[in-house]
Amino acid sequence: MKAEAPVAQIVLNVAILGCGRWGQNHLRTLSDLRDCGLVNSITVVDPSPVARISATLADEVRENIDGVEADLVIIATPSSFHSSQAKELMAKGYHVLVEKPLGCCEAEAAQVLASAHEHGRVMGVGLLLRFHPAVALAKRMLAKGALGRLESLRFVRRTTRAPPNEGNVIEALGVHAIDLMCHIMSEAEPSAVHVEGDFVEARIALEFPHGIEALIDIGWGSSAECRTVSLIGSNASLKFDLDVHDSAVLISQNKETIVPCEAKHSPLEAELRHIISGIESHKAGLSWIAVPDYGAALRGVRWTERAVQAMPISRPH
Repeated sequence: MKAEAPVAQIVLNVAILGCGRWGQNHLRTLSDLRDCGLVNSITVVDPSPVARISATLADEVRENIDGVEADLVIIATPSSFHSSQAKELMAKGYHVLVEKPLGCCEAEAAQVLASAHEHGRVMGVGLLLRFHPAVALAKRMLAKGALGRLESLRFVRRTTRAPPNEGNVIEALGVHAIDLMCHIMSEAEPSAVHVEGDFVEARIALEFPHGIEALIDIGWGSSAECRTVSLIGSNASLKFDLDVHDSAVLISQNKETIVPCEAKHSPLEAELRHIISGIESHKAGLSWIAVPDYGAALRGVRWTERAVQAMPISRPH
């Protein structure tokens, strides 16, 4: 059988729609990819003059997307615009990477996914923790039985950043945790969700049919930054800091052992490299696997929506 020819590398033009805090992270990472020849040019599109002035690493800045020549558009605008902008851009022929959330509800997210199929575009969702090297390590250790039977999961994301005026901590921080817990659970669908807290601090309990519970502790305005994930097994536990990309800690019989993990790229760089390779495959007429796949992306929106609905306080009007 003749081997399939490798996909020729295509240098892409990339636009970033929205250059706030997270858009700036994309800009810095794309600048590195431009330096190593994966990206040709970077255009920042933002109606704010301050944002455009601060985009010093961009090749070009624009006030709007009209006439921008780009293969890929990264949508890093406020979340209420994500679904409408994604559909509009794909209808114009752009491939898109949509920062989370994909939509404000499951039905809205489903329309975005349908639009990707309708227009034959590569579309990614910015759930970058799936690309974290320690997550890959954790899944390998689970598969080999190194932790024994998985009993529970823990996710802590506390930030010193002040809560935004109209933000919801579950939609902003919890969506990553919910997706990651399902990913570690072999993409299982939770059976129930329970929530304590409010829009600033919340504790989410996801129940899985296996009898396993994932506890998610998230909050703004904390005294210190904390970003940790723990897998508790019957034989051992694994804990890692999401700010550390090259190792995790194995805890067995009250002994801690540092376990190295392969960290070629940061999660954001790995995510961008993945969607760039997807566009290269698309241009070559080959298939591409989305990470997360569209079913998992829709599940993340569904359970984030259910977690918000389970909050013990009403959403303010």
